Amino acid sequence: MFQSIHIIFILKMIDSLALNISNIFGLCKKTKFPGTLASFASLIFSFLAYYFFNKTIYILLFFVFLIVGFWAINKVHKKSGLGDYQWIGVDEWIGMWLANFFLFNFNFNLIQAIIFSLICFAIFRIIDIFKFIPPLQTINKSENQNAFAVIFDDVVGSLYTYIIILFILGFYNLDYIYSSFLILIPAMIANMAPTLFKTKYWNTPINEEIFGKNKTWRGFISAIIVGTIAYFLLVKFNLINFDTKTSLIIFVGFLFSFGAITGDLIESFFKRKIGIKPGETWAPWDQIDYILGMILLTYFIYQYTFNQIILLLVLGGIISALTHRIGYLIKINSAKQ
Repeated sequence: MFQSIHIIFILKMIDSLALNISNIFGLCKKTKFPGTLASFASLIFSFLAYYFFNKTIYILLFFVFLIVGFWAINKVHKKSGLGDYQWIGVDEWIGMWLANFFLFNFNFNLIQAIIFSLICFAIFRIIDIFKFIPPLQTINKSENQNAFAVIFDDVVGSLYTYIIILFILGFYNLDYIYSSFLILIPAMIANMAPTLFKTKYWNTPINEEIFGKNKTWRGFISAIIVGTIAYFLLVKFNLINFDTKTSLIIFVGFLFSFGAITGDLIESFFKRKIGIKPGETWAPWDQIDYILGMILLTYFIYQYTFNQIILLLVLGGIISALTHRIGYLIKINSAKQ
C-alpha cells in the first residue's frame, strides 16, 4: 500500500516537473506573450553563459535544454494531447539559446554584445511570430504537433536568425555566399536529375517497400552521373578550387552526387516509416535531405565549419523549395514542398 502511494507520488512529481519545464517554471503562464517572455529569459541566461563560460559549455547546455525540453513536452502531450500550446515556452528558450550562439564568432566588447544580442532577439521574435519564411508555416500547420515539431519550429527560426545576424555583421559576404553556392551545385543537380531525366529505361523501383515506388534505379544512376560531371566541370573551369588530378576529381564528384541521392533515399525511408505517402511533403527534410547527405560524405575533404553548414542548409533549402515550387507550377512535380 505504502509502496503504491510512493510510486503515485513520484509519478505526480515527474509530471509536475515536466509541466514546469515546458512553461519555464510558470513564467509562460504569467503573460499574454509567453513566447516573447521565454525568449527574453533565454536571452538573458544565454548572454550570461556566453560572458562567463566558454563555447563548449554553451553548446553542452544547449543540448541539455534540447533533451530536457523534448522530454518535458512529450510528457505534457501524454497528459494533454498533441499541440503547440501557447503556454509552452521551452521551445522558444531553446531557439533563442541557439540563435545567440553567434556571439562566439566575434570579439565584442560588453556594450556591443548586449546591443547585437537584443537585435538577435528582435529578429528571432519577428520570425517566430509571423513565420513568413518557409518552411515555418508548413511545420506550424502540421496536424502532428508532437514534441519534435514544437521544438523544431523554433530551431529552424533560430537558424534563420543566426544567418541574418551574421549577414548584418558582415560575416557572410558575397564571396562567401558565391563559393558556398558553387559547392552546392553538384548536389543540387544530382538531386534534380531523377525529375529531369525521365526515360522508359531503368524505371524499376530500388525497393518499393522501403523507399517507395518513386525512387528508381534510373533516378539513382542519373543523379550520380550528372552530379559527378557537374563537379568535374566546376573544377576544370576553376570555379571550385581542388586537386587537378582527374581521378580524384571524379571520386569527389561521385561523393557529392552519391551523398545527395543517398540523403534523399534515407529521407524517403523515414517518410515511409512514419506513414507519409510518396509525393507528399515533409518539411524541411524534403528541402535539405540531399545537403545533409552531401555534407556527411564530403566533410573529411572540405571540413565545413558550423557557419558553413548552416549557410549551406538554408541556402540549399531555399533553392530546393523554389525549384520544387516552379516544378509544381509547370507540372513536373506533383507537390509544392
